[in-house]
Amino acid sequence: MNEVEVYQVLASKSRLEILRLLYRKPFSVEELSKATGLRPITVRHHLQLLEETGFVESYEERTGGIGRPKVYYKVAKQPPLIGFPKRQYLMLCSLLIDGMRSELGLSRTKTLFKEVGLELTESILKKLALENGVSNWSLKEFRELLVGKYLKEFGAEPEIVKADDRKTVYRVYNCVFLELAKEVPEIICEALHEGFNEGVSKVTNGRLRIRKLSCMGKGDPYCEYVCELLGETEGSPKTKLSLLLV
Repeated sequence: MNEVEVYQVLASKSRLEILRLLYRKPFSVEELSKATGLRPITVRHHLQLLEETGFVESYEERTGGIGRPKVYYKVAKQPPLIGFPKRQYLMLCSLLIDGMRSELGLSRTKTLFKEVGLELTESILKKLALENGVSNWSLKEFRELLVGKYLKEFGAEPEIVKADDRKTVYRVYNCVFLELAKEVPEIICEALHEGFNEGVSKVTNGRLRIRKLSCMGKGDPYCEYVCELLGETEGSPKTKLSLLLV
């Protein structure tokens, strides 16, 4: 398919909804029909177009017993990268990282990316606080503003898996740095994330800790994190997370 046809395939709310669901896990036609409210024949039509353009892959899985195996659909490992006009930022980033590793060594490069992650996280949290009138961060506000709002707008396709007064477990189904993460996970998945964790801890005055449980850059189907509240339970006088506006 040419580029025009690819854009036409994506110019559908239903197909975009199907893609977002498939980012989270594989679905059968029947499961997608229930999740979207579309008729199975309509779902099959959308899946056919998505598969022809390389956004979706299908595979068969036998669930036991006799009969034909069930067909499931998932997002392709390398979906088309589209844009107009074309840019090659991914190539540039790869070249820059290779150059940094060559000139500075791996250890120094990781340190720099950790610092970038820390500064970026500080900036994001402070901006969210100012925009939403947050003077003292709570775990609930962190969950709603950073995970539910910012990461969604960022295109990360987040999902809250578990939430209580001590911790929040959330998943990211679209790693926006995935191609680079697969190339250099020790820099993107480890150093950059370590900076993110330290940024959260610094801005919240040490009350929140982020741990990564799974990683798409290392082959997992999604990135999963747990955000833990250190100290008293949510709602008690000392559980508010102080924002350092410095």
